[in-house]
Amino acid sequence: MTTSVQDRKDKAPPAGFLVGVIALEGSAAAIAVATRQELLAFALVVGVAAVSAMVRYPLLWLCTLALAAIPLFFLQGPTVEPTEVVLVLFLLAVLVGWLLWQGVVERRRLFQHWGDVLLVLFLLLSGLNAPLALLNDVPIEEWLRRWLPMWLLLSYIPVRMLVRTPRQLLLLLMLLLLAGVVIAGATVERYRSGVALAEYAYQLRSGYARTQGEHFLAFALVSCLIGAAFGRALLWRLFLVGCAIVMAVAIVVTFSRTAWLSVLLGLAVGWMLLSWRQRLQTLLLGGALVAVALGVLVATFPRVSSILLRLIEQRFLSLAVGRQRDLALQGRFFQLQKALEQTCLYPLGGHGLGKAFPYYEAGARRHIHYSYIHNGYVATAYRYGIPLALLLLVALGTHLVNAFRQLRRTPPGSLWRMAAVTGCAGMVGVMFSLMMTENPLDMRMTTLTLAWVLALANVSPPSARNG
Repeated sequence: MTTSVQDRKDKAPPAGFLVGVIALEGSAAAIAVATRQELLAFALVVGVAAVSAMVRYPLLWLCTLALAAIPLFFLQGPTVEPTEVVLVLFLLAVLVGWLLWQGVVERRRLFQHWGDVLLVLFLLLSGLNAPLALLNDVPIEEWLRRWLPMWLLLSYIPVRMLVRTPRQLLLLLMLLLLAGVVIAGATVERYRSGVALAEYAYQLRSGYARTQGEHFLAFALVSCLIGAAFGRALLWRLFLVGCAIVMAVAIVVTFSRTAWLSVLLGLAVGWMLLSWRQRLQTLLLGGALVAVALGVLVATFPRVSSILLRLIEQRFLSLAVGRQRDLALQGRFFQLQKALEQTCLYPLGGHGLGKAFPYYEAGARRHIHYSYIHNGYVATAYRYGIPLALLLLVALGTHLVNAFRQLRRTPPGSLWRMAAVTGCAGMVGVMFSLMMTENPLDMRMTTLTLAWVLALANVSPPSARNG
């Protein structure tokens, strides 16, 4: 079947699909009216219609998924907002509906390599963790809040199957770029507002801008610089470098060493996958980026710029000093040590998603109960057991190997090659950052970031696809 015939087929919903949507609409309205919940009736009718439309026209949903990073960034906080719950459930409903439609009705091949199978197997087996969590006094609402968003990782499958032309790929990349610029601007403004109220030097690195958006910004920054290396028009390169400058400043003021190191590692991997001409261009762009970003940093925060630069230098050098003099590293060491001890108590099934444990927090100089672990692999072993942690590691490793295979199938200098290089660099950055944080498996925003990294690692031109 040719692409044009497939497109016409996608634009003509079958009668059975329309009848099913009408039946769902009627059932939802009847249930809501019977319970005298008129507002719920309106929400269900609109929700079913929106989900049905995007299941049938999934490119619209992919655009929504790209822009969803913006509301997820602003909605993050100590408590889960109802709007965030609705947004995540909506994205999941469309994803599950589309996968079922393609797999059951259209009978299309959803899995292309072993990485797909292993990742889905990990998500399915992780559901067996619920009874353990309940036995360890984790509320079911808390468990679901942490477990359901992980399924957004499978969003890369629709991207891989639906993006057939360079124009479609470019549209998604531009929407992701727009989301990155908005998040970067909001991060810098949030930090600037906090600095305006600071009275002491230590307050300049107290986390005003830390909202888990730094991981998305790291991915977007690497994508911008790789895209600039592939760009042919000077204006296009300058535009991407300008966006990269805004994101670089935003990442710096988060004081997230994990994000900083992920950017450096991602750029190093991406640089090795470029041609010699592109490597030279990237080095020149990188040098210009650092110089201009420092200038923007000084211009944006003139009152505290000298102190800010010393804090950034100290933040980097503290990694070489080690945990003896860095309280943050001490706290992570005690946390990791205690997590490993707890994992050894229940190595097969874990303690349950959301189960907190006590450890000594060096910065607070006291013991605290916390479920967060600054190592994604250890966190997975603690929550789900060592077998599932190994399964996740193998799944991500398989995706990384497949990303490098996909790279060889893309035409040199093409948009597909740019996406493949970005995907390879992003996968290496993700697997490294999981050694220092568990965010990609625990936060909605960073789960979405990992989903887009997987998407670019799997996307390829139609001529290079298997099945």
